[in-house]
Amino acid sequence: MQYIIIKSTNKYFDWKWDENSILNHISPYHRPADIFDAVCHEINSYYTSKDSFKAYKKKVKWKGKFINAEMTFWSSHSNMAGKYVCFEISPSGYANDSKGMENKGLLYLGIHPTNFEVHNIDYDLFREIIGYIDACVDFFKTIDSYEGFKKLVDEQDFVFKDEVSESNRQIFLEKIKPLT
Repeated sequence: MQYIIIKSTNKYFDWKWDENSILNHISPYHRPADIFDAVCHEINSYYTSKDSFKAYKKKVKWKGKFINAEMTFWSSHSNMAGKYVCFEISPSGYANDSKGMENKGLLYLGIHPTNFEVHNIDYDLFREIIGYIDACVDFFKTIDSYEGFKKLVDEQDFVFKDEVSESNRQIFLEKIKPLT
């Protein structure tokens, strides 16, 4: 499967870690899993107050008119305390219709996952992570219409090369086609 590649956007906003967060004082003795969880917590705190977003422990979801996006957070078993903590964001999008396309995984859109090394995370890296998530959502917002989705199909047809995806794409386009 080929993926759509998204680049992080530059974003500036004021942010402070929660008062009791280990991100305020990361040491070589903190478990990588604790650092990973703390980064997830800060991301979720950021998105909790945003419209159209739902934040969960290890993912953020955005809901559009026709498409939902989900950015899930993963880490690695290769993390090393005091040295390296992998933070992977794996974005995906899918149709949100009520007839089961979402549940059946139809019209799945894969975006290339991106990794960040968060062992010594600072506010600039946090802003870069938020910028990446926002860039993914901006991409889904641009294809959350007939015109936007049709443009994606025309410009990046590799996304729907297999027979099932091609069929689902046609179903989806018919479903969101404006009445004339």
